[in-house]
Amino acid sequence: MTSMTGNEAQPHWSETSGLTHLLGVFRLAVHPEKLLLALVGIVLTICWGFILDRVWTATGNGIDPNEVTAYVAAPAAALPDEAGASGVFEVFNAFETACIRDAVESVRYGRFIGPVRAGESVHVAPLGVGPHAVRGAFANVVLMGRGVAWLITRHFLYALLFLPVLFAIWGIAGGAICRIAAVQFAREERVALSEALRFAKEKLIGGFVTAPLIPLALCLVIGLLLLIGGMFLTIPWLGDVVAGVLFCLALIGGFLIALILVGTVAGGSFFFPTIAVEGSDGFDAVSRSFSYVVAKPLRVIWYAMWLTLFGSFGWLLVMFIGWLTAASTHVFVGIGSGIFASREGVPDKLTALWAPPTFENLHAFSGAVQGSDWIAAGLIGLWVVVLSALVWSFLISFYFSGSTVAYYLTRRDVDGTDLAEIELEEDEEPPADPAPAPGESAGGGGVSLPVVNADQ
Repeated sequence: MTSMTGNEAQPHWSETSGLTHLLGVFRLAVHPEKLLLALVGIVLTICWGFILDRVWTATGNGIDPNEVTAYVAAPAAALPDEAGASGVFEVFNAFETACIRDAVESVRYGRFIGPVRAGESVHVAPLGVGPHAVRGAFANVVLMGRGVAWLITRHFLYALLFLPVLFAIWGIAGGAICRIAAVQFAREERVALSEALRFAKEKLIGGFVTAPLIPLALCLVIGLLLLIGGMFLTIPWLGDVVAGVLFCLALIGGFLIALILVGTVAGGSFFFPTIAVEGSDGFDAVSRSFSYVVAKPLRVIWYAMWLTLFGSFGWLLVMFIGWLTAASTHVFVGIGSGIFASREGVPDKLTALWAPPTFENLHAFSGAVQGSDWIAAGLIGLWVVVLSALVWSFLISFYFSGSTVAYYLTRRDVDGTDLAEIELEEDEEPPADPAPAPGESAGGGGVSLPVVNADQ
């Protein structure tokens, strides 16, 4: 859409601001193949975490369910001596998803920033229930990072087993989602699921896994140098003098770590889209992402703010549809299951197998399951969990799709690159019209004439 100024056509403000394209992210996010990829990623992540948790708790390494919240309130506090009954992934997943829910609720109340006090205890009330003092969307992002820090620092061995598989799962699933979104946005063409998965697999190690590890590796290298420098303080007299004089270098190292972490938070969402659009590797993804954030920080914040707003309200809409689906099913199937069978205190058999769904929790056992009813309760619960996972799949699909669109827009703002420009592989190029044979007219008719080589 353009607006006319004199004899020149100027782009409309909705085009230059990117809002026209950002509003289309919802349509990209509800694409069935993207939702399927996100759903598979969720299922594989839960399965891997469940397996590790069973191993950890079986060997007596269970933890207290409030351990991560206690760490956020006091990071230097010692771990409890007694083992709990919860698994590490169970506690970590509950904390991270609670932060996501609180972030969505924060946007609903118009709080994008919000404070995070050092000693603040984290307790998230059910979404939309009561006078919940939400923390703010950005504050919840910070808390999610502190949850990851808890996982790595307090349960390093667990993280060493869990995180590489997590990177592989979402490297393939997230990379394929970004590739599909990139081609759809630039060319308005459909990419086969098999082609997207093949692309993600080819770029997995050198791209989708490497990109998020590069900032972490840089921070670890600088941290190791600071650690070695700190050893000088253990040397009497000479070490005190040397360490004190050169402490400015330690502050520079800390400043570099801060810059890397800020750049990763601000530009980390561009890592996967860069690889999906440019067909490049992890080093190019980090380089482009950081440079774009430095070149156009206000534009990056602008796009992130609108995507957060659209994504939050879009997810609330999807959550409402998911709840309405489950509630409608429960009402009518429950009526049918209560015609011939009823139990004391339970109006129908379905309620005995599956408690009425709420907006915050679609599935919960009612506690009235008896005997062979566990089979039906388990199977019903499985399908309801899939429905709940589909709701989360939309949020994941929206994140990767929105990040891809924001990358296109930021690249246009910084480099002036056309939005339709994307690196396609040979088998993805649209087929060209066959060239006419030598001596054959373009119209396909007429008499073939001999070809004369003018050089002879």
